[in-house]
Amino acid sequence: MSKTAQFVVADDDRSVRTFLVHALTRQGYKVSAVTTLAGLWDYTMSGRGNILITDVGFPDGDVLDVLPRIREKRPDLQIIVMSARTNLLTAIKAQKYEVVDYFPKPFELGKLIEVCNRSARLHASNGVVEATNPTIMRSAQLSVPKAIAIPLVGQSAAMQNTFRLLTRYSATKVPVLIHAEAGAEKEEIARTLCQIGTQKPLEFISVNLSHTPPDDHVNLFFGQENIIKSAANGSLFINNIELLSNDAQRALMRYLDRPDTSPYRPDRIVVGTCVDLRNYVSQGLFRDDLYFALSSAYLTVPPLRERLEDVRPLANLICKELSSEFGITKILQSDAVNCLQSWNWPGNLRELMFLIRRLFVNADSNEITATEVLAEINALKNDLSEDKKMSLGDSAHYHIDKYFNSLGDDLPSSGLFERIIREVEKPLIQATMKRTSGNQIKASEILGINRNTLRKKIKQLNLPLSRDGYK
Repeated sequence: MSKTAQFVVADDDRSVRTFLVHALTRQGYKVSAVTTLAGLWDYTMSGRGNILITDVGFPDGDVLDVLPRIREKRPDLQIIVMSARTNLLTAIKAQKYEVVDYFPKPFELGKLIEVCNRSARLHASNGVVEATNPTIMRSAQLSVPKAIAIPLVGQSAAMQNTFRLLTRYSATKVPVLIHAEAGAEKEEIARTLCQIGTQKPLEFISVNLSHTPPDDHVNLFFGQENIIKSAANGSLFINNIELLSNDAQRALMRYLDRPDTSPYRPDRIVVGTCVDLRNYVSQGLFRDDLYFALSSAYLTVPPLRERLEDVRPLANLICKELSSEFGITKILQSDAVNCLQSWNWPGNLRELMFLIRRLFVNADSNEITATEVLAEINALKNDLSEDKKMSLGDSAHYHIDKYFNSLGDDLPSSGLFERIIREVEKPLIQATMKRTSGNQIKASEILGINRNTLRKKIKQLNLPLSRDGYK
């Protein structure tokens, strides 16, 4: 391959700049470097360089502010963006301006070199871009939201890949599978994905399969008045897709595989799950063809405990939105936020949102103190401690009462009995298998059920069959 491409590295960080220049030089490329936004502008406007690798933030400005003008005057220039202070808006803008790729710092050199080699080959072939690439075709159509949704606030390393993939998937119309633990606010993430994927507002229809009995799933999707029809030309989000009944899985796969089965087509389909659907597929609990159809784009969202540095911006934004909701401005003291970052948030982001709302409503002054935060966190710890002291019956009674109280005046959706049994059954069997080191004979004796029944339930609940899974 003829390596005639000329690279320009733009970064005010000397160590990063030197590292990239040496790495690209070893690949046989000609490389130049600039250290300021003004220098970048002058160099590229002189017609020099074919491929630009640039940081976002410079002492004299933000490269994203000038990318549209660079694109206009140098349409031949391939641009690769990298940034250490990325948020979702940064990722969206980078994708919108049709950069070749976007790398959050710290980046993997091997992946960056791979993209650079691909760009060099493209330059060597006179810049012929595959017209069938949906990302290239639709990136400029992305919409930049006025504000970032709460579940996507932060700049942590754990969220960088989420931002990158979310914006990339927004530029296509393929189905997206969002995998996140309970409490991650998957619906809001799906709503944001659909919002930035179009420049015109589309209706967003959301359905949670845990609220509908499995026998009603086919009717829900394909009955007289169904959500497929309601979401026609809009966006459809299906949460807890792992609960979809077998008949509905078959019908949905037929609908996706054969466009002639229905004239109604959502602009985009997004599904959410808190389990690993691949395990469901391997255990025969979910159709493999439907899994492949729905997971063309796979988005994983890390839990809050894996991005505690994001608690500060999240908490401050939640307080700001509550101030707008209640018409009273209240803020969190810095020490109060530090206390929030000391908790591991077993209830994920939703637990943080509810706790701050409780603090906001009950705070006597306009500043929420560390003492008030500690009191709430200690109450959570005491709840967990009390759980350990309770009998099984008392513990179940406590949590069921807590669940009903959380509904306020509302009634639970139908199928509560089966949902509770299903949610209790898995941790019970899992804990028993772990205590017996995966010995199914001992576990079946403890549980008082037939070994074949136990083995069947282990498969249904997507638990490990071998003893190695319980070490």
